[in-house]
Amino acid sequence: MLRVALVGFRHGHILSDVKAAQDLDYCEIVGVVEESDDDLQYLEASGLERTHATFDELIEDVEFDLVATAEYYAKRGSVVIKALKAGAHVIADKPLCTTIDELREIRRLCEQSDLEVSLGLSMRFSPVYQTMRRVVQEGMIGDFLAATVFGQHPLGYPDSRPGWYFEEGKHGGTINDLFIHGADMLRYTTGLEFDSVIAAETWNASLPEVPFFQVGAQCMMTMQGGPHVMADVSYMPGRGWQFHLVGTDAALCLANGAIVIRPRGGEDDEIEPVADLPASSPFEDFASHLEHGTERFLPMEDVFRSQMAVLAAQKAADSKTRDMPVPAI
Repeated sequence: MLRVALVGFRHGHILSDVKAAQDLDYCEIVGVVEESDDDLQYLEASGLERTHATFDELIEDVEFDLVATAEYYAKRGSVVIKALKAGAHVIADKPLCTTIDELREIRRLCEQSDLEVSLGLSMRFSPVYQTMRRVVQEGMIGDFLAATVFGQHPLGYPDSRPGWYFEEGKHGGTINDLFIHGADMLRYTTGLEFDSVIAAETWNASLPEVPFFQVGAQCMMTMQGGPHVMADVSYMPGRGWQFHLVGTDAALCLANGAIVIRPRGGEDDEIEPVADLPASSPFEDFASHLEHGTERFLPMEDVFRSQMAVLAAQKAADSKTRDMPVPAI
């Protein structure tokens, strides 16, 4: 039986982990921690009661194998590190952490203790994104040249986002918050790593009530061999995730759950999304691996590399640095 501790209910994404842990007959929830008395709507929505006031109390009192966390972003890395030091595997809502130093420490602890981490990169578990990858991997667009990614999200200030989003020092940056999905899918789809951040910028032109919040977020990056990527992941009105990939033979557009490919000189052809997925979610994928030894559909190396790419872009934006290499991890 996989003993699961839930630590940090600061984002609604934790609810999918709660449901998965309850639905899997080989998982047992052995502890529930929320250290804050703010933003308790997700703890209340889970239907669970706090078993411990702090993570330290839980560590002293209960044995557990896996920690699932959705702490506020700037605290999340420290929760992951504490869990690893306590001898537990970890699955986190994205992002995993907010600094490059934290990410490197997480990797060091995993290697030192033979532990693993996973991340809520849910796009990989969707037929439409799996089909996008298959189309590119089968060479239907030719050699990959460039991509444009749109991942705008409604901000919903002040009601639909947790209050900590708008408390200085707790969010950690909009590129890191949102582009992790886009960066991971581009790495996964093309098989290429991110090389550098040409430029990145965040700004606030529409939320004077919270002047430090990064409403706008854009970056331009290069991938191995020269392909360029432009991304807009602002908290502004948009049409959901869109991926536009260009190759030597065709262009591909994924938008609104549909994939359309246009060969050079040809007409649009819609491709039906089809995928045989081994798990329904990142949590099930990771839990099955830990309990039954199944191969991870979302490998830990991908977690580290995708997270490093967006941390680099966030750092470039915050420091106003151009042409910055993506650090090794």
